[in-house]
Amino acid sequence: MKKNISYPAVMTGLFCAFLGLGAALSVFMPRRTFSETENRYLAKRPALTWEAVKSGKFGSDYEIYLSDQFPFRDSWIGFKTAAEKVQLKKEINGVFLGKDGYLIEAFYAEDMDPELSKKNLDALAAFALRQEALLGDGHVKVLLAPTASEILTEKLPASASPFSQAAATDFLEKAGLSSMLVPVRDALLQEEADGPDRPLYYRTDHHWTASGAYTAYQAWASASGLTSLDPSGFSVETVSEDFLGTIHSKLNVPVNPDSIELYRPIQEPEWSVFYDGSQEPVHSLYSMEALKTRDKYRVFLDGNHGLTRIVNPQADSGGKLLIIKDSYAHCFAPFAALHFPETLMIDLRYYNGRLGDLIQEQEITDVLVLYQIPGFLKDRNISKLVWG
Repeated sequence: MKKNISYPAVMTGLFCAFLGLGAALSVFMPRRTFSETENRYLAKRPALTWEAVKSGKFGSDYEIYLSDQFPFRDSWIGFKTAAEKVQLKKEINGVFLGKDGYLIEAFYAEDMDPELSKKNLDALAAFALRQEALLGDGHVKVLLAPTASEILTEKLPASASPFSQAAATDFLEKAGLSSMLVPVRDALLQEEADGPDRPLYYRTDHHWTASGAYTAYQAWASASGLTSLDPSGFSVETVSEDFLGTIHSKLNVPVNPDSIELYRPIQEPEWSVFYDGSQEPVHSLYSMEALKTRDKYRVFLDGNHGLTRIVNPQADSGGKLLIIKDSYAHCFAPFAALHFPETLMIDLRYYNGRLGDLIQEQEITDVLVLYQIPGFLKDRNISKLVWG
């Protein structure tokens, strides 16, 4: 007598067959090195060594490799997301499905490596205290930016409970950096409570908008003894209305795209921008060609570079500013550069020089360390702050 084949068994068999087919196809399909949708480099095939097999690293790395190289991966992500939305899930693939169409990255304490986080905060404290001793009181500032989950709390699902990012600044206060910390969290919370004219964060991307960066700029300028340029001193230009950011790429389902706005000073300086040591200047802070690509956020200062130098011959004060940063600084720097004849930006992911030597050789007068908090806590390049 034949046994009835249960529905779960059929579904399991079909799923395994699908995975097997995908793995087989991946053997014959060309390897992809970069995902335009996710704006990141994809995993390479790991080297097969006895040590890697023994430690289990080869297995975990190969699993990531297969996931990255899975055929039609982007379509599969979208299908999976749609299926989970039908189940009324409010967190999918590390993303909260927030109110008003907001996709907000979910960060939890367990996502952070406590040892690395403390190491990074210790390195930042040591660097900031050392530079303040050399440059003088008030010339070193630290701006650790909270992400949307910390500010747009009313947009979060009722069940969401992300970790408190304020713990990072609390640590730095206890380390003696109170006077150096820019109160950006308070400024953003106040602006959001007042009902901003423009959104402070993108709905589909992990960055703040130019409006969010402007709020942070006002807080930094006030803490630095500078007078920020009034909103009436800018012309706000919408340059894109079809921006889909990095958070959207984790879900890959239809959503309303974001707009990208640029704050252009009405009396705009004659900028000269030099990337990665180039002697050929670019005479704009904005890479308009980037708007034709998937990574439209790269419109701000052409995206990631190890070293960027901005020259402003119409600056309203002297000195030279160094910004040590991640990509949150890209839409912030156009505001800060209004105040200095020269602004340098360093991205420690792509810069391997000694910062102490750079500060001395370039006669830096002011330093700003600007990072998004979760990214800072997980960045394995922060130790470069204390090299040498």
